[in-house]
Amino acid sequence: MLAYEVKGCLSHSFNYWLPSSLEPDMSLPFLVVGATARDIVLVHGFDASIERGTRDIDFGIQVKDWSQFEQLKSSLIENGFTSAKKQVHQLNIIDSDGLPWEIDIIPFGAVSDERQSIAWPPENVIEMSVVGFEEAMTNALQVTISESLNLQLNVASPAGMLLLKLNSWLEREDSIRKKDASDVFYLTKHYSKIPEILDALYDEGYMEAQNYHEHLAGTMKLADDAKNIAAIKTIKTLNTKLFSNEEQMDKFILDISRTMQVDYESAAEIVEIIKLRMDG
Repeated sequence: MLAYEVKGCLSHSFNYWLPSSLEPDMSLPFLVVGATARDIVLVHGFDASIERGTRDIDFGIQVKDWSQFEQLKSSLIENGFTSAKKQVHQLNIIDSDGLPWEIDIIPFGAVSDERQSIAWPPENVIEMSVVGFEEAMTNALQVTISESLNLQLNVASPAGMLLLKLNSWLEREDSIRKKDASDVFYLTKHYSKIPEILDALYDEGYMEAQNYHEHLAGTMKLADDAKNIAAIKTIKTLNTKLFSNEEQMDKFILDISRTMQVDYESAAEIVEIIKLRMDG
């Protein structure tokens, strides 16, 4: 169970294009993930600094089959979205302020296989990993976006985000996965902004274990929290593809070092803590 609550609200009118605005029979369990989840929780909820903005929103949509997902996508298009030409999971929309947004909708649940992967019909040649989505959904934070409209969203917790970002870094092309590496570092850096987490760093011995270095202690706590919610197969996947792969670990550390402008040794220290705490 999550031991803290996000009390911040966003001023942006998310209800303009959320899936929940569709007809009641099309309501599906969904989860905000990606950089927007990061900002909702840590920036708007706990006053962390904005270090990288975003104009795209990522949703995980829990569906029972591909037909249900296609019905949802069709309904969104009927409500003003347009399909992206190259990305099968991406839609575009102009919000009520006239600003463009890219909306990614990623199905998970019964449509994934034993490898926690989905293959987009009809050709099934475009594959995407959905490792971590089930855990992120089960352990999501419920965040009030608009008090006047009584609008609440399921948003990935930092622990859920860590699982998703580690997997996303593994799955994406070298040219674009640096954002995932920077987000992992951001999560570790700002996790202690949550008062309950900061208290736990002292009460549960994390600060003492890391010689009262708050960033390192927060990294240790975040990795523990992520492992505690992760399925065994998720931990095995991350261990096999990342933590036990020396070449991948070096690339991951380099991406953090270069994007966050920290020295290699400091980035390596953060990654090594995550590895040691999550290594199954």
